[in-house]
Amino acid sequence: MNFSRDVARQTSCYTYVIEDEDSALATLNAVELAEKGDLALLENLVRRSPEVLGEKDECGASPLHHAAAGGHVNLIQFITSVIDSQELNSRDDQGNVPLHWAVEKNKAESCRVLLDLGADPNILNNALLSPLHLAVSLGHSNLIELLLSYSVTDCNLQGDLGNTPLILACSLNNCEALSILIKHGAMLCTQNKLGHFAMHAAAFAGAKKAMEVILKAGEENGHNAVSHINYLDKSNSSPLHLAVRGGNFEAIRLCIATGAKIDQQQNDRCTPLHLACTQGAIEVVKLMLSTVDQVEDVISLTDGACQTPLHRATIFDHAELAEYLISLGSDLNSTDCKGNTPLLLATSCGAWKTVALLLSKGADVNVRDKCGCNFLHLAILQPKGLKNLPEEVLQHNSVKAMLNCEDNEGCTPLHYACRLGIHDSVKNMLGLSGQVGLACKSKDKKSALHFAAQYGRINTCHRLLETITDSRLLNEGDERGLTPLHLASKGGHTKVVQLLLRKGALFHSDYKGWSCLHHASSEGYTQTMDILLSANPKLLDKTDEDGNTALHIAARSGHVAAVRLMLIRGAEIVLNKNDTSFLHEALQNGRKDVVNAVIDSERCEEALKLFVPGSTQRCPILDMIEFLPESYKHLLDRCVRESDDDHNSPDYHIEYDFRWLQAPISAKLIEQGYSAPPLVAVNVSFPLSNLTLVNSNASVSREAALLSSRILCYAFERVNTYI
Repeated sequence: MNFSRDVARQTSCYTYVIEDEDSALATLNAVELAEKGDLALLENLVRRSPEVLGEKDECGASPLHHAAAGGHVNLIQFITSVIDSQELNSRDDQGNVPLHWAVEKNKAESCRVLLDLGADPNILNNALLSPLHLAVSLGHSNLIELLLSYSVTDCNLQGDLGNTPLILACSLNNCEALSILIKHGAMLCTQNKLGHFAMHAAAFAGAKKAMEVILKAGEENGHNAVSHINYLDKSNSSPLHLAVRGGNFEAIRLCIATGAKIDQQQNDRCTPLHLACTQGAIEVVKLMLSTVDQVEDVISLTDGACQTPLHRATIFDHAELAEYLISLGSDLNSTDCKGNTPLLLATSCGAWKTVALLLSKGADVNVRDKCGCNFLHLAILQPKGLKNLPEEVLQHNSVKAMLNCEDNEGCTPLHYACRLGIHDSVKNMLGLSGQVGLACKSKDKKSALHFAAQYGRINTCHRLLETITDSRLLNEGDERGLTPLHLASKGGHTKVVQLLLRKGALFHSDYKGWSCLHHASSEGYTQTMDILLSANPKLLDKTDEDGNTALHIAARSGHVAAVRLMLIRGAEIVLNKNDTSFLHEALQNGRKDVVNAVIDSERCEEALKLFVPGSTQRCPILDMIEFLPESYKHLLDRCVRESDDDHNSPDYHIEYDFRWLQAPISAKLIEQGYSAPPLVAVNVSFPLSNLTLVNSNASVSREAALLSSRILCYAFERVNTYI
């Protein structure tokens, strides 16, 4: 008995140990064990649950990834002995295989073991980097040597943008990696997707040492240094082009010293000299030009836009460089494809230092671009306008003569200034040209005042009106008969409208018969309309050549507030020459908000009843049913009125107004032989025959069934009368 108790006690203790061990293993994580390098626990865990080696962390990495990164060779060997061989190249969420992880952490032994076990060294991750690319970018030269010691490693594998490890090493100026790669047969003549050779990548990165390594290796492989430094990419750019873009002076110097051509043109015909001038790199330009005999030929070369290096220097106001080029003989008046001389281009770019320089050097101020703009036109288009120019420049006779010069549209510099509202420029030009400038018209016969009024330039208008001595300019029309008041009204420029009216602007009509109110209503400017009507109430009912009032125009355009304003002010509701009312215009153009506003107004009945029976324009109700049925519903809703009495009161009642369900025909029209079926609106809405309406057994449409009992009763009464 005692022996049995002892055995039982021992068995119980053994069970507790097993249970404790199981619970401990249950809390373990294979990824964490691999990261820590705990082989014993990992073996126990795998023996119990082999599937744990397939676990992934939050980044999608397996235990093998972590073992590789930690340099735990024994764990790598153990894990690979259990898992499928394909798992050697399993990827995490970034596309990295265990070999990537080992390279990133510079774990040479992990790399060696993985490669010995058959890991693929040519897998690209999501960033299109192979383990070799990664080793180059991180500067792990020992791993580069190790990876390349395996024949399976492709030293010319193309990654992102088609960059090989060699091109990547050049862009990073990693000369040690370059030497190793070249020793293992990396190709110097491989191009990436941009067509760049290794030399291009090194030049752009300003990697002078890498350039020297590449040039030396090229010569050892039979590539002449001069031809090598002039290799071209897909855009016909040489390494010198790339070096200038990169901006490293030493790289540029090396290119030139090796024999790079400074007149080599890209596909857009841009030379390295053009690029250097654009950057304002005067020392680079001097270095380039010091190597050529025929300097004038080089500085006269044009790019695809027909621009010389001097043009390029003016764009960003590189005045010192521009002066240097001029001293070498650059043509001051050469024109590009848009007709711009360096002076015009500098002016249009606001390069005022260069502008002053070019003027002092005698640049021709009378040249015009292909739009007909001269130097003054372009100066006015810049911020501050003519204030950018010295006073002595404006006083030159040649500049004064340009004040009345017209561009291809017939606009003078004064027109430009008035359109933009540059008050100081207007003041300057009026002081220089006086009344002559005011009288100049554009090709569409607009004066300076037209432009100022059209664009709402109140200060400019003030200045012009102070200067004008000929009152005709205030009321002159352009080629369409539009006066400054018309243009200001159309633009809703209330202050300009008020100013013009104070100065005596007349209420002329344009060549279409439109008044200033027509123009304001066409854009819905109610404040402007208020000002105009306060000054001249007769404008309200003035018609154009087609018989349209401003109310027609506003309704057609859908300007609700403008329509409401004119109805309240008592605008006469009339038909135009096509028998069209303003309501017809709104209905036929789908202006729902306008129609609803009319329905809600006190003049609804007046508007709905106005039409000519038998004309092309039918009753507005029928148009409403066809084009805007929702508005017709709104109209009918307003025809039902409940009394103010309590619903339970015997005095409570509902009034139904059925007049908009029948044609509004007077006795006089009946006498003239014009008739209509009863409840014409119902017949249009629900196209049923008269027999259907009176036959109780006939099938009725769903819409007709929704008519209220009151309307049906009224309908039967009207039908019986009609029959």
